[in-house]
Formats: sequence, structure tokens, C-alpha cells
Amino acid sequence: MRNRLAALLLGLMMVVLLEGGLRLVSSLAPPAFTLELSRLQDRVLHAVNPAYARRFFAGVAGDIPLRGIRMTPRPYIEPAPDGALRVLFAGGSTVQGYPHPKRLSAPSYLQEMLQDLYPERQIEVFNVGITAASSFAVARAVEDGVEELAVDLVVVYTGHNEFYGVYGAASLAQGGQSLWSKQVHYALMQWRMTGLVGDLLGAFAAKQTGPPAALIEVMSRTGAVPSTDPRRAQAAANLEGNLRDIAAFCREKGIPLVLCTLTSNERGFAPARVEPPVDDGQRKRYADLLASGERQHPSETAVVALRQAQDIWADDAYLHFLLGYHLENMGAGDAARAAFVQARDLDPRPWRAPVAANIAVRRVAREEGALLAEVESRFLAHSPDAGVGWELVADHLHPTAAGQMLLARSIITALEKAPSPWDIASEVDQHLRTDDEYRSRLGDLPVEQLSVLRSMAALFSAQPMDQGNERRARVLHRQAEGLWERLSAGERRGVERWMAGQASDVLSLNVAEALFSAQDYPRAQAYYHAARLEEPYTIWGDLWATLRWVRCGQIMGQALGAGERAALGALLDRLHFMAQAPDFSPGLQAFIEGYAYHFLGQRGKALAAFETAVKDAKIRRQFFEDLLEVLVAELIAADRLIDAEHYVVQVATEQGQQAFGQALVERIRAGRSPR
Repeated sequence: MRNRLAALLLGLMMVVLLEGGLRLVSSLAPPAFTLELSRLQDRVLHAVNPAYARRFFAGVAGDIPLRGIRMTPRPYIEPAPDGALRVLFAGGSTVQGYPHPKRLSAPSYLQEMLQDLYPERQIEVFNVGITAASSFAVARAVEDGVEELAVDLVVVYTGHNEFYGVYGAASLAQGGQSLWSKQVHYALMQWRMTGLVGDLLGAFAAKQTGPPAALIEVMSRTGAVPSTDPRRAQAAANLEGNLRDIAAFCREKGIPLVLCTLTSNERGFAPARVEPPVDDGQRKRYADLLASGERQHPSETAVVALRQAQDIWADDAYLHFLLGYHLENMGAGDAARAAFVQARDLDPRPWRAPVAANIAVRRVAREEGALLAEVESRFLAHSPDAGVGWELVADHLHPTAAGQMLLARSIITALEKAPSPWDIASEVDQHLRTDDEYRSRLGDLPVEQLSVLRSMAALFSAQPMDQGNERRARVLHRQAEGLWERLSAGERRGVERWMAGQASDVLSLNVAEALFSAQDYPRAQAYYHAARLEEPYTIWGDLWATLRWVRCGQIMGQALGAGERAALGALLDRLHFMAQAPDFSPGLQAFIEGYAYHFLGQRGKALAAFETAVKDAKIRRQFFEDLLEVLVAELIAADRLIDAEHYVVQVATEQGQQAFGQALVERIRAGRSPR
């Protein structure tokens, strides 16, 4: 016995020593919550690490590479200005904004609304939504995010992923049923030794052929969770326990917490179908009655058939869904909603949170002193009596663009009861803009609406979401075709290039460039504006898009306003951070600086920067027309016409653009600036 104990202690000591040694190897560490990108004197540029989400997915699905497991890489600068307020908004893919661009997510709308309410403060809302994250993963993200970001408010929208989400009750990676076992599993998965073993096994595993598996397909492989399955109660208990952990953590840190009730598509999304647990004779009778209750039949006779089928088996989610459909058609809205809710709660594929989830959210908020955002109630108030449907939910649970706005407004309402500095007056709506104004400010573009329609049509045309939703897939295909026909030629060209993987992988920027080439400057300006909001601190999505946005206004004869001047000043500040990157060339920095100074009318700085940029062969090739036009404009303003002509001839000849060069020379000789 003593020898066995000694051997065990020796083994444990070896494990501890090995783990301690591996912790000295930084490359083996689990992904950090934030990254330091660059330093500029006493200011540091950080970003939320998009790879942080990978902490929760180690070993989820063998060697299957999963798409979409990342967070929004939100840049921010430390230290924050005095009086700044930060919000951490945590949850799953709904918080991420799926299926919309991240700038049209509820966290983005919330930031805009809070900025309108607190114009004297800088507001930063950090979107830390993680695809397929259960409340267990969300709780860990809240803990790590609060420690890194020093936030002033936490908002949590979670509960839909308690079954199939990572660490969910029916997940591929559940880490056991109880919360303590999940905590132990998660802690072990963060060990360097665990990660190293996983990497070694992955290196020797057979390589997958074919495209990566869609995440929803992988999640669905765990099978059905019937309404009588004990995992139903476990999922509700897990959600409540994790929310209590979050509430206790925020209370300890002195940070207000907003918990959100959940909403989903009650009226539109069809639940999964299963065979009734009855004998063969009754099964045939049941199937015939259910067929007579399908949506193509008259509602009055269909309801009679469905009631008879219900006498045979009352726990069929699809039966209740059909019943709700026909009751709504008959004008019985309240009865229809009761049927739709029953269908959702009986769904053997519980993608949507059942009623127990919102019971848990409300109970935790009440007992733990958290603020409550009544998202479910707000969605119902903006829906027909029969319940929430396609108007506000794009698929089974992800809000439409209008739904994302409602989610943000629900949180604003909850803050009316918040402590300082979040105490918002009850007449808050007087200080907020309309939905259309917020959409315009953030850039709600038709090509991205098209992308949403197409992705949703594809979702409902494939397993596991196709069954019962075939009708919706056809509607989405028709809507996408109609929207495509309404796009301009330039918009279509940009979409086609993006789909072919040409030019930028940012859809809004790709279309903006196509529109600019087509001289459709009003549309191009709107698309460049959206791109600069979608991809901050990037060369093309931010710096170039901002310059082109201003250029479009200049071409259209718009005066440089305060908004444009502020945007150019912010661009120069961001440029200095980005220029610290080792692959950011001095020539590119000079070109962007020169362009910004040119718009701002700072001619001396602009000319000096352009004469530096023109020495860079890559800049001469990549920005040929823009470089020559703005350089010549500044040289003419400086009365250096001979130098202007010399630059044009030299660069145009080098690039094989003699015709363009000759036209520019003629303008110089005529004393006309190209800008």
C-alpha cells in the first residue's frame, strides 16, 4: 500500500513538473482574452483576441475543422480617456450579430444609443459573443473580460445553447453534467500538457478531405433530446447556476449586471419530427390525421384532424406547431401562441431555449439583484398576438436587423433602474434616434441584406434545418432573387467579385470599389462609410475606405465638414499605431498621411509626404492614379509646375500608362489642377 502511494505521489510530481516546464513555453499557452498590438509613447493599442473562443472547443469534434469559432477582434486604446464608460456584452452568436455584419449587431446599436445618451463621454461596448457558447463558456468570458477590460457594465444574453452549445447538457463537449465537473474539465483543457497532447494527436490523425463541416451540422450530431429527457432539467439548472456565478462575480467587482430574457422564432420555425411511441395501427392513423392537418389544408378541418391526432399522442412538437399555424389563420391569436410555445418546448431538437430558461433568467435577476432586460416581452409587443416570427427573427433564434435593434433598446430600458453612472431618465426615448437613423448611421446595405437572405436560404435547404422549413427556403430564395434584380450594376459587380474571392474579403469594401470605378459616387460613399465601421484599424477597411469616403464627397462637390475633419484626424491617430507593424512600409504611411493632409488643406505636410511616398515603387504601382493626381495638385498649388510634369512623365512611363500621363501633363500646362 505504501509503495502504491509513493508511486502515485511520484507520478503526480512528474505531471506537475512537466506542466510547470511547459508553462515556460509561451506558444503552448491557451489564447489570451486580449492582445497587445502596438505602443505609441504612453498609449497602447489592444484588441479582443478573436482566437480566445478556441479555449472552449478543444477536442469538440475530433479532427473536424469547425467554421466560425471566433470572437469580434475589437481594438481599443489604453488608457481610456477620463470619464470613458466601457460595457462588456457577452453571449453567443446572437450577440455576435449573426447573420448580419458585426456593425449591425445589438452591441453596436447599444454603443450608438449610449453615446447619444452620454455625448460628453467616450462609450465602448465590447462584443464578446462566442458562437455556440453555453452559459458556462459565457461565464468564463465574463470573468476574463472584466479582468482585462476594466468595464463599467456587464450585459449577458445567453440560454439558447444550453443543450448543443459547447459545455451544454447534450453537447459534443459537455465536460460532464454538473457545473463542478465542467469547471474541472475546462481547467484541465487549459493545461499546457493537454494542449500539447492534442496537437500531437492531431498531427498524426488522418487529414480531412472536402470542405469544413458547418458548426450547426456538427452540433446536431448528438441527437434528439426528448421532453422527458433528464438533460432538460439539467440544462435549466446549468443556466441558472452559471448566471448566479456571473451575478456573484459582478457583485464582488462592484459592476452592474444586466441579464436579458430570451426570444426565438415561435410562429415560423418548424420543430423537428419524430415517430409517435404508439403501436403500428395507431401510428398509421396518427400519420393520416397529421397529414390532414398540414398547412396546405383549410384551417377549420385541419384543426379537427389535429385535435383527433392529439388524442392519440399529445407530445408531438410538430402537431402543436401545425395547430398554432391554423389557429392563427382562424384569428385565435392567444390560443395560437400557446400552441406555438408548446411546440417550441416539446421540440426534440431544442435549438431554441424552452420556457424554463426565461424562468431561470428572471429568478436569478430578482434574487441576485441584477437588472432585467425584458427582451422576450419587447419582441412580443412588436409581434402579432400569435407570437414572434420571421418579422423579427431571421432563422430559429437569431434576430433580424430590426430584432437586433429591439434587443439593444430593451437593454437601454433596463438601465433606467441602474446605479450611477448608468442612471438613465425614464424619458430616454426623447434622446434616442429612430431605427432608420441608427441603421443609416451604421450603414445597412442592400448587398449585405442579400447575403443574409442567401445564407438563410442555404440554412433551410440543408440538414438539420430543412425539415418542415422548405416553404421558408423557397420564400428566401425568391426574396434574394428580387433583391438581386434591384441592385445597381456596380453593386452586382462588387458582389460577384467578392463571391469569386477577388479583391477585398470585406463585402462592403469590395462593392464600394466597384461602385467607385463605375463613378457611382453617392452609393460608393455609403459603402465606404460602412466598410470603415466594419473593419477598424485595418489598411483597406479603415484607412483606405476613410480616404475614399472623403474623396467621394469631394467629387460630388460636398464641403469638408466637421464630421469628415474628425474622421481624418482620427485616421492619422490610428495610422501612427498601425505604422508600428513590421510589415507597414514607410511609403504606405507617407501616402496615407499625404492624402489625409491633402483633404485637410495642410499643403506643406501633404506635399512632403507625397514626395516621400512617390519614391516607393510599390506605392507607385498600387496607387498609380491617386498618387499622381494628388501629388500634381499639391505641386501646382506650390507653383512647381516643372516638377509636376517631371513626376507625371516618369511615373506614367514606368507604369506603361502614357495616355493617362499625357492627359495629366496637358492639364498641368493648362494650369488646371486634377483635384
